Amino acid sequence: MAAMKCGRCGSEKVMPNLRIRDRYDAGVGHDLEVEVEGNPDAKIFKKTHREALRATVCGECGNVGLSVENPEALWETYTQAKDS
Repeated sequence: MAAMKCGRCGSEKVMPNLRIRDRYDAGVGHDLEVEVEGNPDAKIFKKTHREALRATVCGECGNVGLSVENPEALWETYTQAKDS
């Protein structure tokens, strides 16, 4: 497998698929997520789909890229909302 390269500086010191965490005062935390509502006008049962954000970070220049594991599911939920 070819080494990943940073899009900014070209370095191969790239760390993929890192978790992005938010911590509460008590030290408890959770992964940050992207959320799409399939039925945003509903009072309840908004048919929400969430995907955890992941980061790819360059160990040379600090460039950060964000991604989700299942973008197809987010897109499907998003397009359902636009069609309704």
